[in-house]
Amino acid sequence: MSFQLQTRSLLLRQSPRFQAAKQEMLSVILESSRMLQGVKSQDSRQVRETYSKLLQEFSRDRGRDLYFPFLASGLGHGSLVELADGSVKYDMITGVGIHFFGHTHPALIEEMIDSLPSDVMQGNLEPGIEMQELLRLILSKVGDQSRLKHGWMVCSGTMANEIALKIIRQKKATATQILAFKDCFAGRSTTMQEITDNPAYRQGQPIYGQVHYLPFYNPEVGLKASIQATQRAMEEHLCRYPGMFACLMIELIQGEGGFHYAPQEFYVEIFQFAKKVGLAIWVDEVQSFGRTGELFAYQKFHLNEFVDVVTLGKMLQACLVLYTEEFNPNPGLVAGTFSGSTVALKTARRVVELLCQDGYLGEGGKIEKKSARFVERLSCLQKKDGSGLIGEIRALGGMIAFVPLSGSMDDVKAVLIKLFDRGVVAFYCGHGPFLIRMLPPLGVLSEDEIDQVCAIITEVLAEQAERKKGVQS
Repeated sequence: MSFQLQTRSLLLRQSPRFQAAKQEMLSVILESSRMLQGVKSQDSRQVRETYSKLLQEFSRDRGRDLYFPFLASGLGHGSLVELADGSVKYDMITGVGIHFFGHTHPALIEEMIDSLPSDVMQGNLEPGIEMQELLRLILSKVGDQSRLKHGWMVCSGTMANEIALKIIRQKKATATQILAFKDCFAGRSTTMQEITDNPAYRQGQPIYGQVHYLPFYNPEVGLKASIQATQRAMEEHLCRYPGMFACLMIELIQGEGGFHYAPQEFYVEIFQFAKKVGLAIWVDEVQSFGRTGELFAYQKFHLNEFVDVVTLGKMLQACLVLYTEEFNPNPGLVAGTFSGSTVALKTARRVVELLCQDGYLGEGGKIEKKSARFVERLSCLQKKDGSGLIGEIRALGGMIAFVPLSGSMDDVKAVLIKLFDRGVVAFYCGHGPFLIRMLPPLGVLSEDEIDQVCAIITEVLAEQAERKKGVQS
């Protein structure tokens, strides 16, 4: 038995009293969780009024209204989430991709209980064993041919991206500029909002001219023309600012931008060209990690050998940046008080274990099967079937989006609000057209629940289409 296994902390968690208390607490929590069985509205006028007041107070305190009248109670059951007014809804956006294993998952609750004796937060100066275990596990999964060797933990995806850029710029000094793709999203910090290709996200903010955009894969013009257009744009930027570009930043599946992704051949050609001209390749997987049917999206597209830096977050429950030996930063460049809460680090490890051990990944895995079920149900509503309720469907694993009706923001918002009222929480992405975006909890979602969610979507779309006809007539 190693010294690590002799700690008082471990002996405490293994003690009969702790184990008995843990099982009792777990039993009570899951008993309450299982009482949430399906969508439920709140019929009490008094409760609705009290809840409305809470929402108004919260909106006033933070200075803006909530997008949805959503305040969670703290309890859920799989794909179902309970709100503070006692209503229950299907959560198909999961905190913008956080809760892949749904709400009140037994395995994750166990990790939370085991975290009770620990300090709340961990940092880079005094990390806990949980941080070491998670980092070692993640690095063991980067795949054959990957050169990723080290990692640094932080508390947000945006901060992971900040560190990624800092280490790239340090190793590529004096080159500082960035090639990114149109419609990309990198975060909302001062630097990341400049990379993010959405002017609305940087109103009143300075722009330093460090980011230059490339056209992404366009299925309408095809693979060859898309590659040529992207390479031509890269060459133009490189010629205009010789020696000034440090990296190529890319989301292999664009999240906020509309769930766009390309064939593997597109990435290979562009990455080979980037390597040829000396650019670091930085892959942002804050939203896509664990969702594509492989642990890393770059594994889904067989791009292991190309990636120099990759950022992770959301469903992992923790955020980190991985990098090769070449991009291992010099001491002093990166630090920070908080690296993550102990419970986040422990649940992150369990999330990776569940994904890798319970049949979610790979061809024919649970993610692929459940994604296909969603696409099959949504496809019945496409324009080709004459209904006009749904246009394009974009789906890769647990990232599912579709164009409702005309694809205008007015249509999307109207559908989202009606879906919420009927018990389905989703969100939007893209622009021109806008899409309904879902990051569903495929870790717990059953086929019957997929059918029920799609049935509600069908009803809402049909009603909204009829309402539009009435207004137009």
